[in-house]
Amino acid sequence: MRLPTAPDGSRGCSALARYTGEQIAGTAGRTVGWLLIEHPGPWRHPAFSSPGLDRDVVSALAARITGHDVRPQLIKRPGAQRGGDGPRRAYLAHVSRTSPWVRRIDFTDQAELAGIDVTAAERPEPPDFGVPVDHTLYLVCTHAKKDPCCAVLGRPVAAALAGSEAEVWETTHVGGDRFAANLVALPQGAYFGRLDPDSAVDTVTAFERGRIVPGNFRGRCSDSSAVQAAEAALRARLGAVGTDEVTHLGEEDTPEGVRVTLGHDRGLYTVSVAREEGDACPATCSALEPSRPVHHRVTEIEGLPVRV
Repeated sequence: MRLPTAPDGSRGCSALARYTGEQIAGTAGRTVGWLLIEHPGPWRHPAFSSPGLDRDVVSALAARITGHDVRPQLIKRPGAQRGGDGPRRAYLAHVSRTSPWVRRIDFTDQAELAGIDVTAAERPEPPDFGVPVDHTLYLVCTHAKKDPCCAVLGRPVAAALAGSEAEVWETTHVGGDRFAANLVALPQGAYFGRLDPDSAVDTVTAFERGRIVPGNFRGRCSDSSAVQAAEAALRARLGAVGTDEVTHLGEEDTPEGVRVTLGHDRGLYTVSVAREEGDACPATCSALEPSRPVHHRVTEIEGLPVRV
């Protein structure tokens, strides 16, 4: 594979995106339901063609989630390559600003997963099966077979976070290879990109304390790209870092793009977001041709004082 190369000689799609300063705000893929299955690997691409997975179980799960907003992921403990016969974990997570939840399902045989209603992850009401999880799960993309940048940059991040008190997993492709290393916090659905070991530790430490580090924030996967970009811009303007300090109140299409209404204890804010085509770039290291990503650029933030 010939890796994309930046003018400074750095190689890989992520190096090129860093060099050009491609905008990361507004780039989190939109998904509300997540299905995580522990499988130490090795991982192939597509992930669910990996050796050691039960073909019948994979087929049953794929048929069940077809047409549903549920994203399947493989996960493993940082550094794990192959596992024994001991118990493993699966998770269902629902991402929402108002009703997020996570349920853990322990299993010893993959066949046990075939009977689970995985579409429950779409719904705001948690199911009556599984064990409630009251802490955040942190997923670091390290999917080498999907993109080498994810492995080269993601594995050191996962290793750095492995010693923390947070629950950290390596995972398969989460989207946005060129923003590696990527981290997703569930069930909040917060995406962070362009992390290195130090910034990843700072990001998770802050998130555990209820704060969002704005510089690496890609957005929430429960929101549209325009809302993600608007929230990131407003946080930068206000210096608002609290996880729940900014609320999404509405959005509407305009001839110029999207108008997003956000709330904060300082007032209401209308954020104008323009859709524009970015410069041609390789979306991944394996891209045969460059593509032009759609960026969501904030053009104006209008503040409305709170009426008491």
